[in-house]
Amino acid sequence: MEQKLIDDILTQRSKAMDDFRPEAFAERRAQGHLSARERIAAFVQPGSFVEYGVLAETAPEAPGDGPADGVVTGVGLLGERSVVVVAIDATVHGGTLGRRNTRKIEKMLFLAVEHRWPLAWFLEGEGVRGAELENDREWGGSSRLGLFDGLSELSGWAPTVAVIFGRCFAGNSAIAMFCDTVIATKDGVLGLGPAELSVETHEQMGDIDLVVDDDAAAIAVAQKFVAFSSVPQVPGEPSPTAANINAIVPESRKRAYDMRKVIAAVADDGSILELRPNWAKSMLTSFARIDGRPVGIFANQPLSVDGGAIDPNAADKLSRFVELCNAYDFPLISFIDNPGYMVGPRAEKAGIARHHARPLAAIHHRTVPLYSVQVRKAYGLGPFAMSGYGSSRLVPDLRLAWPSVESGGMSLEGAAYLVRRKEILAAKTPEEALAIRDDYANTVRDMRSGLRAGMSFQFDDIIEPIETRERLIAMIRRTPVERSGTKKHYIDPL
Repeated sequence: MEQKLIDDILTQRSKAMDDFRPEAFAERRAQGHLSARERIAAFVQPGSFVEYGVLAETAPEAPGDGPADGVVTGVGLLGERSVVVVAIDATVHGGTLGRRNTRKIEKMLFLAVEHRWPLAWFLEGEGVRGAELENDREWGGSSRLGLFDGLSELSGWAPTVAVIFGRCFAGNSAIAMFCDTVIATKDGVLGLGPAELSVETHEQMGDIDLVVDDDAAAIAVAQKFVAFSSVPQVPGEPSPTAANINAIVPESRKRAYDMRKVIAAVADDGSILELRPNWAKSMLTSFARIDGRPVGIFANQPLSVDGGAIDPNAADKLSRFVELCNAYDFPLISFIDNPGYMVGPRAEKAGIARHHARPLAAIHHRTVPLYSVQVRKAYGLGPFAMSGYGSSRLVPDLRLAWPSVESGGMSLEGAAYLVRRKEILAAKTPEEALAIRDDYANTVRDMRSGLRAGMSFQFDDIIEPIETRERLIAMIRRTPVERSGTKKHYIDPL
């Protein structure tokens, strides 16, 4: 073969490498950001990345150089799992999307859908490249899987994760919102339009699952998320805190505690990945491993301002998480300490009447097993959202409770105001009224103790907290690991 032909190809390929444009990355590296290629190298197994479209150039109407047309695309390995990667290069035309790099992306979407490979997006930059809008010869109109059609088709079929680095606007921002999980570096700015809102603000609104310090931390979280779609052969080790699980729930039923400590004591050491920790804080949603098996864990948080009650945001957070786990065949585990749904004018104005149904429907329509552990209280309709218990044909496969359990149609204190209303109203002092209320609550609690709940078969068993991990492992080992061969459903972006 003519050497010049080979040399031309090698020269063009070299222009797309970071070493060819050191000045383009100097300022970014000074700010602590990696290049698109460095991000991919840190994400996939060394030597495993197969790049697509490295020779592509920016279309003629976009001025200046355009190595790889500003998007690095390809397939690599994460452990033994193939993963598709799309990394926007913000040093090329501000990270905008053009005709040719969109075609590269569409090829990646085809591979992800065809082979059911996870897809990781590394996003940074603006939206569509304005200089190319007027010439649409290479835009659309083909049989390829379109950008947003492809993302929609992947939803619930193969896991997708978006990592936002720095500024991310318009089209790049829209892409992120289609993904199962969204991670961002703390210096990021996100928006569909001209408004610039920090990623911390978006995190508080529930748009972003996790904000981390820097590129390395964001890539590590993305790796952890994708790894949940692979089942390891080696069982995980228990957390060092597992032995102290009996001491987590206080003796006083009025004292709050951190449900995250319960989850950490049950899950494999270092395996937890919590999603949206700073939004809808009364509900905890986490991926984890138990005995090496990926599971989805959702739980009420007694330490929250609302004491673990389910408000509209918590209902949305829970329902989407159940859909996410069900789509990818992760067994579900719930930890319950729930005073019920939020009620009152504030909750009604926020839409609790409409939002409350979402987790109830998600729990009912799931096909994966659910194992529930009632830690303490469960009142009203809340327990249905947390475990689907009752007359449903989809009751938990295993319904456990701790000795501290208490259940009812309403809180024991609330019931006291109905049952002993006359005595409370007749009390001479507020202190006397509270004493009457608390006396009733304590008496009824003793009547509804964990032992009595077990004797009346309200639960499959009442166990000591230290037994929880082994009981769950025994059931998880009986859960098939094969994934559904067909797509169950898409995942609501909310």
